[in-house]
Amino acid sequence: MKLLGTSKISTDNKATIIKDVAQKLNMAQGDLLGFYEGDNGNIVIKKLILKPEQ
Repeated sequence: MKLLGTSKISTDNKATIIKDVAQKLNMAQGDLLGFYEGDNGNIVIKKLILKPEQ
């Protein structure tokens, strides 16, 4: 696994997504991130793609 960068947690538990990660995930303001825990305890962060309501 490759470290892409670091971000500090603020006093109200907010973190900034670093530019390189935001670009790799093709993130834009208002996009949602999902936080997943794997069986081994690792945390994975993914951009959520929401399906439009039908």
